[in-house]
Amino acid sequence: MNKNKHINKKDALLEIRIENIPARFITSAKRQMEKIAIDNLNKMGIKYKSIQSFGTYKRLVLYINDIEAKTEEKTVTATGPSAKLLKDEKGKYTPQSFGFAKSQKTTPDKLKVINTPKGDFLAVEKKMGGEASWKKLAEVFPLIISKLQFPKNMVWEKERFRFARPIRSIIALHGEKLIPFKLAGIKSGRKTVGLSSNGSKEIIIKSAEKYFKTLENLNVIVEDEKRLLILNKEISSASKRMNLIPNIDSQLLEENLYLVEYPVGIVGGFSKDFLDLPIELVHLVMKKQLKFFTVASPKGALEPYFIGIRDGISKGQKNVREGFKNVLEARFKDALFFYKKDLSAPLDVMNDKLKAITFHQGLGSMRDKCLRIKEFSSMLVKTLNLENLDKEEILKASEYVYCDLASELVKEFTELQGIMAYYYAKNAGFSKGTCKIIKEFYWPLSSASALPDSCESSMVSLSGKIDTILSSFAVGITVTGSADPYGLRRHAMGFARIIITKKFSLNLNSFLKEAFEFLPKAVKEKEKNDKEKLFGNILEFVWQRAETVFTESGYKFDEIRAVKSYFIESGDLTDAAQRIKSLNAMRKNPDFDSLAASFKRAKNILKQTGIKETDIPDEALFEKGEEKELYKNIKVLSFKAEEMLKDNDYSAYLSELVKIKPSLDGFFDNVMVMVKDEKVKANRLKIIKSLVVLFAKAADLSQIHE
Repeated sequence: MNKNKHINKKDALLEIRIENIPARFITSAKRQMEKIAIDNLNKMGIKYKSIQSFGTYKRLVLYINDIEAKTEEKTVTATGPSAKLLKDEKGKYTPQSFGFAKSQKTTPDKLKVINTPKGDFLAVEKKMGGEASWKKLAEVFPLIISKLQFPKNMVWEKERFRFARPIRSIIALHGEKLIPFKLAGIKSGRKTVGLSSNGSKEIIIKSAEKYFKTLENLNVIVEDEKRLLILNKEISSASKRMNLIPNIDSQLLEENLYLVEYPVGIVGGFSKDFLDLPIELVHLVMKKQLKFFTVASPKGALEPYFIGIRDGISKGQKNVREGFKNVLEARFKDALFFYKKDLSAPLDVMNDKLKAITFHQGLGSMRDKCLRIKEFSSMLVKTLNLENLDKEEILKASEYVYCDLASELVKEFTELQGIMAYYYAKNAGFSKGTCKIIKEFYWPLSSASALPDSCESSMVSLSGKIDTILSSFAVGITVTGSADPYGLRRHAMGFARIIITKKFSLNLNSFLKEAFEFLPKAVKEKEKNDKEKLFGNILEFVWQRAETVFTESGYKFDEIRAVKSYFIESGDLTDAAQRIKSLNAMRKNPDFDSLAASFKRAKNILKQTGIKETDIPDEALFEKGEEKELYKNIKVLSFKAEEMLKDNDYSAYLSELVKIKPSLDGFFDNVMVMVKDEKVKANRLKIIKSLVVLFAKAADLSQIHE
């Protein structure tokens, strides 16, 4: 890869050739290889220019550019016992000095004395490094291979070495030099193989520098970026020939990238009859099962063609195309069989089968869950009191949102859960509105995907998410690290996004208390003494997801933190959003940060003073004009606060708070609060308490940083 290489610098290569490894394992393995290599090369003092990793379904490759011939030389000082222990009173070396010298592979007469802040100590200076780099690579390379972690491993030889798939050969080179080691019963060498489609012919790699070119000449493209470029060109060329537009899915593109070593596009077609299948099912069969790219007309309509990717250039493309088509149509026929079977059964019969599907031990069946969602949806309709809601459609849809779990098709294609329910409802003659609610029940599917479109859809989607979160927490299901089997993070994120975006004013705290009564009796009895803790944990969990929503909207963390306590008390995310938005806007005012600092100062003064929120200052005890001025403004603002905050107009309220700054500055600059006269001191603390109460109606400004 480097044409003008310095004579003392050579490249190093590690190729692990394996049996077909799943594409999903490769990107992680590449990252791991680089990290382990970097950590250990640095530790061993091996200098290099850069490290790259590559992968295909049959080889993992690490390439290190410009390695110095020898490891870095450095002087290391090893300290031992106190310098006083070098010799005894007779001038002979002590056992301690002999012992230290021996441990450092030297003799006592070679020991030195060094000065440190803690005193004088015996020491040895040793030169480290200067070893041939290839010798250290013989340690690093097997370490890299043995430390790779995969979701699943195999054992295939007598040493019982564990790896994603059996290792068939290892290339380890430093320039032209072979780096010798043995691992998993395999000796490192310089042999690899070419394309499987060409019979996996054996290839000899003469040097690390010639590795990529040697394989490329045999149509093996090891470098990911080059292979991706060819893959994209193949898809583009195939779609142009058809005059159609390919549906490029980034995940599918990456998967195909790691399934081939030389991508070749194959264009094929299938019977138009299969386009009668739900479009999501057509995409799923082609994408998930066969790794094909679907194509559409310029207007976006799915067409009965596909682009498949095969590995390597060879004869017989027509046979490959026919093979692809036959396998695809066989899968479509299976899907069509299950789909027709599901459509032939009455939807109520399918839905009734949910009684036999357990949601979770102690929480009843999926049918029980549907009935809870129906109750929660009804509660939301009453609580939110939105205009023109079709309550009948909401309640109807609530009962059928999980109907497809009992279908034959979803048993076969589990990824279609939530999608097929829409088609079954449509086939059953449900109204457009009801079908739409069922279709959007699981939305949003991710942190960035679409939200339920209508308010009706939102009601049912929110109800499903609340039930999953509440019931899961109630039976002790918790989220720990990467373990989230019930997708509680996703449900909480979806709940937060819907509430905040749609601006629904819902007191989640109150709603949870009412919803709790619909849980199974055994669960309620188990939690009856700890309900407040349960609800608090749920509010905290939802708030953590809401913080992400607010952060992604561009708000600062201290603004978000300043309103957390208000949400935990009320459970109203829309109110929290309004407070944060107002704080963010008010920060443009040059006086706001200093006002927040004054609030923080006021809170600190009040700590452990015993002044109550209801304590009212005695104006007869005012001695200074600044006291009178500040309290007058506090009373005026208190009067305005009730009207402004009635409609949660935090922006107007914060604007009024800023106006109080001159009198607040005057008070802190000219009035001593902690005076000896206890009555005057207490009275002035009451003024500050009145001020803090006013400020706290909008946000906890003590959380704001300048």
